Amino acid sequence: MCLSTLYIDSAGQRKEVMNDVAFIEAENGGYVMVDLFGNQKFVHGKIKSLDFAEEHTVVVEEIKATL
Repeated sequence: MCLSTLYIDSAGQRKEVMNDVAFIEAENGGYVMVDLFGNQKFVHGKIKSLDFAEEHTVVVEEIKATL
């Protein structure tokens, strides 16, 4: 089974947000992430990278709101 760790990239710094991500769905300018236990988290941004082979990571680049 391939589970991933979700990171948010803000200004070049990665912050771990969620472990054991099993499902990702695009929604409202971001993504709903669901872990192995059914816990959900919404992150606003765009996918910067996915690595399911070696690091098992999803990196979402934070998008700052502009006025």
